[in-house]
Amino acid sequence: MDETSPPAEATRPIAPEPEPEPRWRQTLRLMTGEAWALGALTAVLWIVSGVQLLGKTQGWDETMLALGSLYPPYFRQGFWWTPLTHIFLHGGLLHIVMNTSALVSLGPAIAVRLGRDLKGALLFWTFFLICGLAGGLLFLVLHWNGEISAVGASGAICGLWGAVARLTPDGGLTPILSSQVGKQTWSFIVMNLVLVAIGFGLGMASGEGGLMIAWECHVGGFIAGLFLVEMFPARYWWLRQPA
Repeated sequence: MDETSPPAEATRPIAPEPEPEPRWRQTLRLMTGEAWALGALTAVLWIVSGVQLLGKTQGWDETMLALGSLYPPYFRQGFWWTPLTHIFLHGGLLHIVMNTSALVSLGPAIAVRLGRDLKGALLFWTFFLICGLAGGLLFLVLHWNGEISAVGASGAICGLWGAVARLTPDGGLTPILSSQVGKQTWSFIVMNLVLVAIGFGLGMASGEGGLMIAWECHVGGFIAGLFLVEMFPARYWWLRQPA
């Protein structure tokens, strides 16, 4: 044997490292697996938006908005269900795209925290709806005698943001009066200021005026999420696996 030849191991080609999985594929796998409750919720929001688009072609979209949007005069007349139904209605394709993009970004952390079984799904949906209701109720309080309406899941989604602001890397919760929550709250405020500016610009450009952004729903939902996350159990599925 030639003593100068390298060992067989040294001549083996080095296998290339696998390419990282695309972010969209990771999100899709999560929404059909551990966070399936989030995937189901996203599908429902898109189905309702599809019905809205169909209704627009048939001429009954205005009826849907009248019956389902959060409109203080109608609420005072007995439309008591609208703080709930307004969460599922949206003002167009751009609105639903923006909201569901934020939803799939913020939702997985809370969905996984609450558990991947049916109980966890029910907890996640309940959390989402309570935050949406909180946002809607703040909107009603601030516009009780007004004549502007609100639609969209953004209040409920901001509730998820409030909850995520409390999460620590080990799955615990940081105090509300912490620097982490302070930074997230500041980011939330800046985001809303930007959206209000954009909404004001769109309103002026369209000739309709107004802000066209229900920031009140955002604030109500965010505050609800900050406190509500303490009242829901941490049910990470791996904590219940046998040793």
